Amino acid sequence: MIGIFMLALAGLTSVGAYLLGTRRLGLPPARLGAAVGKTLETVGAVLIFLVANLVVAVPLVVALRAVTGTFVSVYVTDDTAWLGLSLLQGLAFQWWREASGKKAGALALEERGDLG
Repeated sequence: MIGIFMLALAGLTSVGAYLLGTRRLGLPPARLGAAVGKTLETVGAVLIFLVANLVVAVPLVVALRAVTGTFVSVYVTDDTAWLGLSLLQGLAFQWWREASGKKAGALALEERGDLG
């Protein structure tokens, strides 16, 4: 029941944001698809950072146990703070890509002189 409530509330606020954007702010409805695409790119970046952070954290905890001889719990990786930190990393990375005006792969090809 909670899941349905959350989805309904998110749907309601999304419709409200759509109406506000199109009627008050003059945003073109045709560009909503591009915005959703950018959102999915950002979610992907956040998930990549989350996985990378956890993949690095677990072996680091095990290594700290071995090196220091003290018990360090793997449960430090089971904290919602990782999601918040990964969100900030993903947002910064996406905005960095946007600010550069080029995709990272296209820039690398251009630097190598392989444009086509």
